Amino acid sequence: MADHTPDPQYVVGIDIGGTGTDCVVVDAEGTVTLGKAFSTPPDFATGILNAVASAARELGIDRADLLSRTTLFLHSTTVAENAVVDGTLATAGLLVTGGFEDTLFAMRGGYGRWSGLTEEGKRNPIDTDKPEPVVPRSLIRGIRGRTDAQGNVRVPVDPAQVEAALRSLLDAGAESIGVSLIWSVTNPETEEAVAEVVRRVCPDAFFTASHEIAPIVGEYERTSTVALNARLGPVVHRYLDALASELRDEGFAGVLLVMQAYGGLLPFDKAARAPVGMIESGPVSGLVGSKSLGELIGAKNIIAADMGGTTFKVGVVRDSLIEYQRESMVLRYHYALPKMDIVSLGLAGGSIISIDPRTGTPQIGPQSAGSYPGPVVYQHGGTEPTIVDVDALLGYLNADYFFGGRESLDVDLARRAFAEKVAKPMGMDEMEAAAAMYKLANSLFHDLLHKTTVQRGLDPRNFALFSFGGTAGMHVGAYAEELGTPQIVVPYSASVHGAFGLITSDIAHEDQVTQPVQHPADAAEVAGIYEQLEQRMLDQLGDEGFTGDAVHLQRSVDMRYRRQVHILTVPVDTDGPLDAATLERAVDRFESLYREKYGQESAYREAGIEMVSFRMRGEGRVRKPDFRHADVGDSAAEHAIVKRVEAWVPIADEMREIDGYDFERLEPGNAFEGPAVVWTPITTVVVAEGQQARVDEYKNLVIATSIGRRGAVAAAAGASA
Repeated sequence: MADHTPDPQYVVGIDIGGTGTDCVVVDAEGTVTLGKAFSTPPDFATGILNAVASAARELGIDRADLLSRTTLFLHSTTVAENAVVDGTLATAGLLVTGGFEDTLFAMRGGYGRWSGLTEEGKRNPIDTDKPEPVVPRSLIRGIRGRTDAQGNVRVPVDPAQVEAALRSLLDAGAESIGVSLIWSVTNPETEEAVAEVVRRVCPDAFFTASHEIAPIVGEYERTSTVALNARLGPVVHRYLDALASELRDEGFAGVLLVMQAYGGLLPFDKAARAPVGMIESGPVSGLVGSKSLGELIGAKNIIAADMGGTTFKVGVVRDSLIEYQRESMVLRYHYALPKMDIVSLGLAGGSIISIDPRTGTPQIGPQSAGSYPGPVVYQHGGTEPTIVDVDALLGYLNADYFFGGRESLDVDLARRAFAEKVAKPMGMDEMEAAAAMYKLANSLFHDLLHKTTVQRGLDPRNFALFSFGGTAGMHVGAYAEELGTPQIVVPYSASVHGAFGLITSDIAHEDQVTQPVQHPADAAEVAGIYEQLEQRMLDQLGDEGFTGDAVHLQRSVDMRYRRQVHILTVPVDTDGPLDAATLERAVDRFESLYREKYGQESAYREAGIEMVSFRMRGEGRVRKPDFRHADVGDSAAEHAIVKRVEAWVPIADEMREIDGYDFERLEPGNAFEGPAVVWTPITTVVVAEGQQARVDEYKNLVIATSIGRRGAVAAAAGASA
């Protein structure tokens, strides 16, 4: 009798990093399959298809078969920020209110001279200057048309003048157009009139209007957002179009969703219209994945540390909530879209190590070797020593497991390059110098973690440290001890955790109305604003097929003390009717957050409180996989030891023979002591001396640090006393 069992359906998540392209595949039963390949800039699609092929091999099928059975293809990428950083943006023209042509150059006055600089970069004010405007002055045109702060159109737009300005910009080479007119946030009529002319004169041009992309008070931030979006639009549109075409050619007929920096997915066509929202969407998916994994294993307070080949990134989850940045920035340009709060350091596995010829001191990064030419040990043509080369010299990497044994390593080649370019100029032997570079990198990682936690009033002892990214596991055991966190969690998906975050995400939209209201506010007036936002959100999600219980709405409000510039966003209760008590609770949250951020005595209600913008987040709940977990068995792990290796033990400050474990042989419940090294097909984890590692029911590697173990002993002693 013929087998009529339907073919399994899959959800695929793809996250592109500077060095690796990561793939996670989940079937309807919750089985997770991982794949990884090197990134292939500028043709990223090749790396994507290679990563999908890697996962397909694990499933025992070919790539086309996997893609033809894929219902959802979820994607996060660095394409947007790469275009800004590398300067490979499209040429855009900008229409502004006459007399405001210098908004992008003026920025926020003198603040623009050091905005976005590091502390070191701010030390010599005489050497600072404002960045070049996103759109040069030669491609900005002022037009008639004026709206006042109350939303009254005082001077209407002149269509003939707009057409002349447009033709002038097109003649100057503009392939996209942006418009940002004064107070269009209170009444979009003038910008809508401009849009009509654009549709008639250049219907194929990419177009951005400020009242749609950034409906906020703040002329510079609104205009900068428009300028960035206009310059990114054609670049990202071409990238997404090409990717969709490649996937269709491979048999994919499902839905393509793209991650946004605020932590939600957008359909392909909507993401292409607002590409500025894709800036830093890759790191965000890792943070979302950490929150989701935390909910699965019972961790509410998480420090998420992502270390790949190019950057080290840190985000925080508190009480199962992710914090957002109030001011988003790329390079030195502000933009007014919500973004999850992630800080980064230009140092990771691919960071190049060099010696300053003037001082003889070592420097690590920010230049990265990427995947090509890559670290010397990869044999892709790289000649400059990197942190990965240091890890190889210290005995942590194993060629039998690197990329599942499909890629070879040449440690001797890395040793010769490191000795010549780092150790010899420092007057040290290569092992001594490698250990020094390992310590230096870890101290820099610790500094960023300290700034993100302790300097913000957070105690790392109350947090679990989630470590992920291709090279993170080789360093986390060392810097976690100095940070003081009791527990490290290395996810099963560690090397591809950004892709894991994609498959735990929902479709999400953000909307807002800017309408300053003084507190105490008329609850009926505020309720009317939220009803308007709610209807818009329900219509939008309804068009995408989400209704009823599949829709989740969240209200929030931007608040500030009167006559202040700084704004804080606080949640507004969604359950039940919005009344005076609801608003008072929001005000209480604002003042509590203000004290936490600026000091206990900083709040001053007598100054008056102003509600500036009212926000709504709407989520269309995508069906999540029901992740399988296994029964926890025996703690013995000796069966997974595959060899003894000579490796660096940081605490002892010496090379020592330690156990090497094959992760695939470890089973839930298995536990072992450090120092040890664990090899998986896609990453390597070093367990430091004094730490204990355990495999949990979801095959995550949970490591108790020496601090955590002392705390557990003390708790047990207290319980038995």
